[in-house]
Amino acid sequence: MKVAAVAVFALLALSASAYEVTKTELSVDFVKDFANATTHYGDPKQGCMSDEIAVQIQGVAGDFCTPACSLIKACPTDVPTGVKATPQCALQASQGGKYCALICNPSNKNDDQCGTNASCKAISGVGICTYDD
Repeated sequence: MKVAAVAVFALLALSASAYEVTKTELSVDFVKDFANATTHYGDPKQGCMSDEIAVQIQGVAGDFCTPACSLIKACPTDVPTGVKATPQCALQASQGGKYCALICNPSNKNDDQCGTNASCKAISGVGICTYDD
């Protein structure tokens, strides 16, 4: 019985020495970029969700976080608090990808469609919510 116990101990000692433990640290920048985002379409200054990128549309002031979309992948409907604008698959990147945007009415004088620190910017007859810089 003693022999079996020694053999098991020796096996455990060998398997433990075969694996090297690596110490890693979580980047503060990573936490700032991703931990603060709680909904899609947020302010890039607060961090985007892991499935989003920060975008700025040429000729439109401000920026926003946006997820990709397609014919088979709808835009997420979780929006920041106070947003009344509608998520739509409305953006086409120069590289060919499609992305969501919060579509709003730029002629609405009561600019509360886009939530805190954002406003509706007119582009091509429609409006897109962006965060003011």
